[in-house]
Amino acid sequence: MPRKNQKRKRVFATFYLIAVVSGCQGTSTAPSSNGSHSNRSRPDESRTIAAPAIADQESADSVQFLEIALTSGVDWTPGNGEEAGNLAILESLGSGCAIADYDQDGQLDIAIAGGGIFGSRHEILSSPVALYRQAALWRFSQVAATAGLTPIRHYNHGINAADANEDGFPDFLITGFGGLQLFLNRGDGTFVDGTDEAGLSDTGWSSAAAWGDVNRDGVLDLFVGHYVNWSFDNHPTCVHGATGQRIICAPSSFQGLPCLIYLGNGDSTFYEASRELGIDQNGKTLGAVMADLDGDGQLEIYVANDTVPNHLYKRQPSGAFKEVGLENGVALGEKGESDGSMGVDVGDLDGDGRLDIWVANFENESFAFYRNLGSDIFNHSSRAYGVTAVGSMAVGFGTVIFDVNGDGFEDIFCTNGHIHGPGHPTERRQAPFLFLNEQGKRFRNIAPTSGDYLRSKHLGRGVACADLDANGSLDLVVTHSNEGTALLRNDTPIDQWISVRLIGRTSPRSAIGARVTTITSERMQMKVVRGGGSYLSTNDLSVHFGLGNSTSVESVEIDWPSGMRQRVSLPPTGQRLTIVEQDAGVK
Repeated sequence: MPRKNQKRKRVFATFYLIAVVSGCQGTSTAPSSNGSHSNRSRPDESRTIAAPAIADQESADSVQFLEIALTSGVDWTPGNGEEAGNLAILESLGSGCAIADYDQDGQLDIAIAGGGIFGSRHEILSSPVALYRQAALWRFSQVAATAGLTPIRHYNHGINAADANEDGFPDFLITGFGGLQLFLNRGDGTFVDGTDEAGLSDTGWSSAAAWGDVNRDGVLDLFVGHYVNWSFDNHPTCVHGATGQRIICAPSSFQGLPCLIYLGNGDSTFYEASRELGIDQNGKTLGAVMADLDGDGQLEIYVANDTVPNHLYKRQPSGAFKEVGLENGVALGEKGESDGSMGVDVGDLDGDGRLDIWVANFENESFAFYRNLGSDIFNHSSRAYGVTAVGSMAVGFGTVIFDVNGDGFEDIFCTNGHIHGPGHPTERRQAPFLFLNEQGKRFRNIAPTSGDYLRSKHLGRGVACADLDANGSLDLVVTHSNEGTALLRNDTPIDQWISVRLIGRTSPRSAIGARVTTITSERMQMKVVRGGGSYLSTNDLSVHFGLGNSTSVESVEIDWPSGMRQRVSLPPTGQRLTIVEQDAGVK
């Protein structure tokens, strides 16, 4: 069917607080006439100056997280139905979370998937989702029912937050077994189920999802990953080889399912265009992220698959996508074999101005640091950067790249936990990892010294990251299977920082795909607004920079998805800035 070309009407909420920077000047550069992004390039390496050395042990000792979920009012335990004793692979995925300011009151809120249960006749039933509104600093209350996030149609896994209809309020897409569910934000503190009207007719076992403008028409599109073809009609009996005990079957027992992509029509409806865009390969998808990996202005889609090669979709001149994971070096693990990949994120991990790819994997596999060497070539660099030093027993799920201590180098958090059901001889609960980035040269796990939660074991699944108290240190929300959700307050002292929230006008309002570069007297940093990422979860879309020893920022430069480049000189530090995309030609 032909796709509508209707441009959506852009509505700007009047209560957005826009930071007014005294003495700042913005500049914009229009895209070239042929639509290419010749004005985009990775930062000049001559400006990528190593920050003054910080004593490694001092830096590690200063990193501390305090788990405050219950004292803050967050009391939510996602379930997977394992008490029914089915030992179904559906039980292994767990539930994710999302952080977004759903009511636009200036305080970030938390949404958490609920999972599901099984009926006595193998019915697969939904559990409700949670929505915790932050009414005051670290004071949350459960408002899902009054906000209209009910009923939930499916056994649910993921919550992906983005402004799907460009009205200024984040909407929630829920993935799960049996289909998608899109809750549209009405802007008055309530939601309405807009799934059917939007045309999101998918009925498969959806897992990961990612929003982004893949065809650069200014409208958000939606990528949906699917897992395997399990059902109770295809529910084999599997046993542990050594003990003879029945266990959850591995994903290798099932066929993978194809991914889907929905193009936004600009009127809050979507058109399924997977085959025509070349995004219809089978996978066993658990993680997905959209970002402009090579700086050409086009979004790539990286897909983490479980036990089959990972996929990297790159847009071609024809407008369709080509799967290039193997030729770009990001499809396989360290041993040249497929990994059991779950969580995924992107970021500049070595400080060279290029976006790298990070993937959390299964036990007996190294978590993957695919280092971007440029020219669409990546190198599996986990061993060289110390990642494999943590051993190979962890089963990684949710993961985020973030600057935990504000030194200007990206660190990594991973939540871990086994997939096996009760009775399996392998210990299910596992401690998380917190990889401290040592000046872009090596990673070291400092979780055992970073607080009681990080040194203890959990059935980790989803994780989302945000500065929940606006103090410059990034906090974490971590979900578990059949264990209460953790709210981790980052108590690491961070003196110099800046946070940038983008509002697109010609670009999608969520600004997914934008590149943000800060320049200080010491070094240059580049970060992106990514779609998707982590595991079944959504980070706050603000872009956060720790400034190390720098006391000021020379400029913030934004490369918008539309192709516009905008520059703000001498922005204030130590606060959140909101930057609105300028019109073409505005100085």
